[in-house]
Order: sequence, then C-alpha cells, then structure tokens
Amino acid sequence: MRIRTVAVVALLLAAFGLRPQAAAALDLQARVETRYQLQVGDGALDNDVFQYHSLQLPFLKSFSLGWSGGLRKDLDGQTDGTATAEQNDLALRGLPDAANADQSLEYRIYSAYLRFDANRFGALVGRYNAQDYAFSQFDGLLLWASPLQWLRLETFGGKPWHYGYLSDFETYWNAGELIVGAGADVSFLDESLRLALRYQYLRELTSRDALIGEPADTYIASDHLSKLRGTWAAAPWLEAGILVSMLDLTLKSWELWVNGNIERLLASYSLGCAMQFVDIADLSDRLTLYSALLGASHPYLSATIGLSKYFTDLLGFKGFFTALQFELGYEHRQPLRAEDLSMFNPQYDQFRVAALLAVRGDWSLLVDYNLLLSTGLENNLHVIGGELAKKWERIDLQLGSSFYANRFQSDYTQTVFTDSFFSQEYYLRAKWRISRAFDLSVRATYEHVLLSSLTSVDKVNDLVVYEPMTELFSEPRDYFRLDIRTGYRY
Repeated sequence: MRIRTVAVVALLLAAFGLRPQAAAALDLQARVETRYQLQVGDGALDNDVFQYHSLQLPFLKSFSLGWSGGLRKDLDGQTDGTATAEQNDLALRGLPDAANADQSLEYRIYSAYLRFDANRFGALVGRYNAQDYAFSQFDGLLLWASPLQWLRLETFGGKPWHYGYLSDFETYWNAGELIVGAGADVSFLDESLRLALRYQYLRELTSRDALIGEPADTYIASDHLSKLRGTWAAAPWLEAGILVSMLDLTLKSWELWVNGNIERLLASYSLGCAMQFVDIADLSDRLTLYSALLGASHPYLSATIGLSKYFTDLLGFKGFFTALQFELGYEHRQPLRAEDLSMFNPQYDQFRVAALLAVRGDWSLLVDYNLLLSTGLENNLHVIGGELAKKWERIDLQLGSSFYANRFQSDYTQTVFTDSFFSQEYYLRAKWRISRAFDLSVRATYEHVLLSSLTSVDKVNDLVVYEPMTELFSEPRDYFRLDIRTGYRY
C-alpha cells in the first residue's frame, strides 16, 4: 500500500513538473545596488542614499521566488528653514525629499511573488507588474496558459498598489479598489504576424480639486481600457505595426509605425504616426498616477521619421578609423483641432542630427544637436552636446558636455510672458568592473544655469491694468552633483 501511495505521488509530481531534483547548486540570481547622491548649489545642500535589491531563486523544477525592493533615506529632508535648507531651492528637491521629508528610513517592495511555470501553463501570486498594461502593479494572482503553440492566454486580478499607501495600509486594504485584466497573444505565418489583445478594469480611490479651505472630494472612479497591437515582420528591412487603444467605449488613441534594417546599405529607418483623442481636461479632477497615464496631454497628432547610416562601406575605413555613423530624426506635432492649441499643447517641429566617430583603441566621439521650433506661442529650443568615450577591459570612461538654450512664452490668459533659460553642463562618468560580480560607477556633474524671466510682456486683455515689469531675476546659478553607485551580483 505504501509503495502504491509513493507511486501515485510521483506521478502527480511529474504531471505538474515537480520531479524531485538531485542536490545541486541553486541557480540563484541576485543583485544589490547602493547609490549615494550629493547635490550642492546656490547655498543649498542635498544628500540622499538609495539601495536596491533584486532576487530570482528557482527551486524544485517549476517554482521560483522573485523579489525587488528599494531602501531610501533622505539625509536632509525639509530642514529648519535656514539658509542652507534644500527647500530654498526646488532644483535640489527630488522624489525622496517629497515622499520622505521627515528623514525616516523607508523600504518599498516593488515586486514579491511566488511563480509556478510548467511551460504550457503557470501561475503567480504576490506583488507583480503585469506587462503591456497601462497600470498593472498589483497584489493578487496571475494565471496564464498556452493551449496551442500559436496562442497564449492570461488573466490577473487583485488590489492595485500605489506608493502613496505605503504608510496607510488600513486605507489601502479598505478602500474598495480593484484591478482585473486579461490578455491574448496570437501568432501566424511562422510568428512573423503577431496580435496582442489587452483588457483591464480599474476601480481606484481618487480625489478631485476643491475650493480653498475645503477638504478634497474623495470618491471611487472606474475605467475600462482595451488595447490591440499588431506587428508584421515581413522581412529584415520591413516591419510594420499598429496599436489602437480604447477608454471605456471611446477611441483613446492609435499609432502606426514602420521600421527596418537594410544590412546591404548598413542603414536603418523608422516612420511613425500617432494620434490621441482623449483630453487631459476630461480627467483633470482625478489626482492619481493612472489618470495621468490615461490622458497625459491634450488631443494631438504626431509624425516621426528616423534614419541611421554607417559609412564604413563607402569610406573603406582601414587602420586608425574604425566606424562613422550618422543619425537624422524629425518629429512634427500639432493639436488635433485648432481650438486645442495652448501652451500645454503646442505645435512644433523638432530636428535631430547626431554623428559617431570611432577609432582604434576603443575611442569614440559622439556629437548631437537638437532643434525645436514652435508655432504660435514661442517655445524654441536648442541643445548641442558631445561625449568623448574610452573603453578598457574593465573600465569605461566618458567625458561630455551640453549646452541648452530655451526661449519660451507662457500664456496666462491675461498676459503672455517671454522667458529664456540657458544651461551649460559638463560631466565625467566612469565605470569600473572590479570583478565579474562587483562594479563601481561614479558620475560628477557641473551645471551653470541662467534664467531671465518677464523680459517682455505682451498685453492680451486691454481691460486689465498692468504694472511695469522687467526682469524678475537673471543671476547665474551653479550646481554640482556627485552620484556614486556600487553593485554586487551573485
């Protein structure tokens, strides 16, 4: 009887891919990365420490544990309001300062799950970020199956996870939030033609703006989001795709693209066109990350072109020079309708030119230039940069600089303000691969900034009385940033 029981258990384990394994070294993959960031400038000081952990631990035959978390400590926070307080200069304040202003030590778990994968089907339980969904970080269950070689199905459900609930778990679990999703992937013609369908329903706790002095109006909002993506890889030189998104029963956006790599010419190209129909104003009363993802801008139309070409074949490089590459890029963006034109939804044309030159000894020089020209309200931008790089067996070194010049107008209904912003940046970046498991990276940056504001004022409303205005401030500011990272991989 005991032998029969053992045989039945062995058959069940084999059926589910859980055959006992011989004792062997664990296929453990883990990494710990520690980062220190120092920012100094304009009488302000900011110190932040981060540490990130990731783990992949397979066990038995089909199980694995996954973990990703981050430790952060703001060493300054909102200090006592003295002249050296970082709150006096918003340029030094980042997410750690805003979310951890009391200088407390906090640990965030980005993902933590138990995964079972038996090739044809599987399951995952815990905190996870499902792929290719608009908002999909959740605490719950994910199931998938591949009943046919050309078909994959998946579904998940649970509680949506937000960073803001870290210190208020009671609100998180009792808010009545819910996220449910489902997807299907289909492939045809030897997987050259692929279709992917995604659906997600989200019910989240959110709030809308209220009058000054009144509490925010908190309520439950819900949305249905569907996406259909199709790609066709006809040849190495031709791949086309389409993406259509629906918000509830309304067309949210669509996107078309074509790209390819012409090996015989050592060239590649890309063409794209996108259109968004949902207006951020439709979701402006919802103060959540998800609502920002749904309507990140006003309705617009965008078209892009990209070209890249290596000239090694034409110039016949031999000896000192090893490669020469040029890249060209162009984007045109405009509001979907004339009435959608605004300072937050401009019409512009953007151009990019870049060149990469490589020589013997793993030396390279990269130079790029970006130009943005707007229509209507002025928002012209010039960015030019360069980087000299050298690679050794264990050390990578980059020395670079950039110049940023922006002249823009702000329309506040009553007045059009013209501002100008200039920034010069110089940086030195190095990475040392001390061993196969341990690496050290350092980046030092110096930035010189000049902002001139209210240099000119154009009256929009003649019924409003304006005080004479000149420059608000134009004193240059200097900033120094030091970023040190160490990583250990097991």
